[in-house]
Amino acid sequence: MSLVRDARLEELPALAAACAEQPLLRRYGTQAEKLARQLAGGIARGEQVIVVEEEGAARGFAWFLTSGTFASGGYLRLISLAPGAESRGLGEALMDEVERRVTGPHMFLLVSQWNQGARAFYARRGYRECGALPGFVLEDTEEIICWKRLR
Repeated sequence: MSLVRDARLEELPALAAACAEQPLLRRYGTQAEKLARQLAGGIARGEQVIVVEEEGAARGFAWFLTSGTFASGGYLRLISLAPGAESRGLGEALMDEVERRVTGPHMFLLVSQWNQGARAFYARRGYRECGALPGFVLEDTEEIICWKRLR
């Protein structure tokens, strides 16, 4: 059984260290210490960081904005699970809570064009690919803009 809750500052270093080992974050050069600082900074600015717990341990997180994107919706900045926590419904639980907390009628996110697993995950959840940002984060990667009407 999983539980989704607000992140606690003291758990961010260990959670960031676990998630930074994901191939996606390694490809983007994400360092655990920097990720923990970014998450803490997001919380300090009033952004949402939630974690999914399984068997009493945090297994992943979602970092998102509840409003403001295109003046009409939320934006998923980053979602990540610790290696080995995939395919158990934990990502679904995080996304359910993200979508529940968004105050506007729309939700937006970016997904790397080569990340077929994530693209399929978002498509199953009703996200539509509606644009692309070539070289937005990495020179050789196109980020796909995804959108979902929530209400």
